[in-house]
Amino acid sequence: MLPFPLTVTAPEQLAFRLLQDSDWAQGNLAADVPLEFKTALSMVLDSPEPLWLAWGAEEKRFFFNDAYLPLLGEKLHGAMGAKLQTVWHDVWPEVCAAIDDAFAGRPRSFKNLRLLMDRDGTMKETFWTFSYSPIRVASGEVEGILCVVSEQTERVIERDLHSRQVAAITQEARQAHLELVRAREQLRQSQKLEAMGQLTGGVAHDFNNLLQIITGSVDMLLHYAGGDERQQRHVKAIGSAAGRAAKLTAHLLAFSRRQSLSPEVFDVGESIQALSELITTIVGGHIAVTVNLPYEPVHVLLDRNQLDTALINMIVNARDAMAGGGRVTIDVERVSAVPAVRWSLPIQGRFAAVRVSDTGSGIAPELLSRIFEPFFTTKGVGEGTGLGLSQVFGFVKQSEGDVDVQSQVGQGTTFTLYLPLTEQTPSHHLSQDEGLEQGEGHRILVVEDNADVAEFAMGAIASLGYQVTLARNAEFALQELAQDASRFRAVFSDVVMPGISGLDLAKAIRSQYPGLPVVLTSGYSELLAKDAGHGFPLLLKPYSLRQLGKFLAEVCCAV
Repeated sequence: MLPFPLTVTAPEQLAFRLLQDSDWAQGNLAADVPLEFKTALSMVLDSPEPLWLAWGAEEKRFFFNDAYLPLLGEKLHGAMGAKLQTVWHDVWPEVCAAIDDAFAGRPRSFKNLRLLMDRDGTMKETFWTFSYSPIRVASGEVEGILCVVSEQTERVIERDLHSRQVAAITQEARQAHLELVRAREQLRQSQKLEAMGQLTGGVAHDFNNLLQIITGSVDMLLHYAGGDERQQRHVKAIGSAAGRAAKLTAHLLAFSRRQSLSPEVFDVGESIQALSELITTIVGGHIAVTVNLPYEPVHVLLDRNQLDTALINMIVNARDAMAGGGRVTIDVERVSAVPAVRWSLPIQGRFAAVRVSDTGSGIAPELLSRIFEPFFTTKGVGEGTGLGLSQVFGFVKQSEGDVDVQSQVGQGTTFTLYLPLTEQTPSHHLSQDEGLEQGEGHRILVVEDNADVAEFAMGAIASLGYQVTLARNAEFALQELAQDASRFRAVFSDVVMPGISGLDLAKAIRSQYPGLPVVLTSGYSELLAKDAGHGFPLLLKPYSLRQLGKFLAEVCCAV
């Protein structure tokens, strides 16, 4: 006879055998159970769905069917007929209130309830959907609860994974859209910069031609014309104003990176000192500027205009970071190494460290790795192209140096340019009272399409003791050379001309007449900017009479 006789459809099922072998059945704890319990337990054991019931408001004995067995895991041993709190001790604090409600006659249900559960000796995150229903006896009292349950852990994890994947895809799509918007803005800024550069270059070419006539005429008046002291003072004033205009044009061209630039040996301290007046003007009266320079010269072999542009770009950034006022400090010192910057290793060697520090708002740490990216800017639309610091980065890298940045939000930023030193000494410059180089009757072929500039150039070269032949364009120049190239000691040609450019003319002369030197002159040329390694001497407009004489003397003596 069974310890607990009960009529079920499949007495061979494991749950029924566990019931008969349980301590609850063997220990006569099943005696005097009401009919309602037997009915409910038979229904649970016959059900194909995972079900369990708890009987006794105090004892809460736990009974389950075969469909529920997989959900128990290692809890199966001794679970049948045991107290519910004992079997589910690991989650009891989370579910006991709901079970008490059900025994009080209040049904409860949960969907995808998260429970941290002991699964095979390991605490794991699980998810469950279940409901507690009260079981009443004839008196109306609640003596048990029925639980319909299913585990949703795998489904929830898959759903969450899918949600994360969808979110990631959505985020990628959002990021792609932002990148598209950013790319469009970058393209617009790039096109704007390109148009501005072309306009600047074209204006600078014509402006430098005018300045050439002005400054050249001033030179001629100072060297060859008489006049009293008052007239000389006025002439010098004109020359000084034209010199400032020429310097402004050079800065504009260097800023838009549309000038043919070349390295030279110079003292960094002297160069920064010469730029200090412009720096003070850029930052305005509400920002103090301090410049600390070494006593000894710090010689570098760099493009001076590019260094000036880099400094101006950093100064402008410092100014914009100090809208309410502050201080900019520029320090120059010699160092024996470049520290580890970003991902690069330290570099041993002799460098000039040029530091530009400000007391501004600083740069957020998450932005530091992006500040040198082309077009990246934290300024508003139309307030910056994002090319300033990329120019700084490109300049120092091309100069075999590096740039470092240290910043703290709310305290300021320090940019440090590490520029390699050189053992060379600066080129000798003619002083005001040195004589002009004379041409000794050599003939120069001048190629210039601008009538006013051509007239000045011919007069200036003739005044230096040369004979002059004028060709209005490159075609006429080649015709003159074809007649008798040996007549000419050198060719002095403008670069920007209709038809064949001065640069193409120079290359043709080098090919056809390899012994004939060519000196190019230009105030601006896109061709020279794109072909920096053309190999021809270049005299930038506006040039002085001394510079013209020096260039021509050097090429003529080399023949």
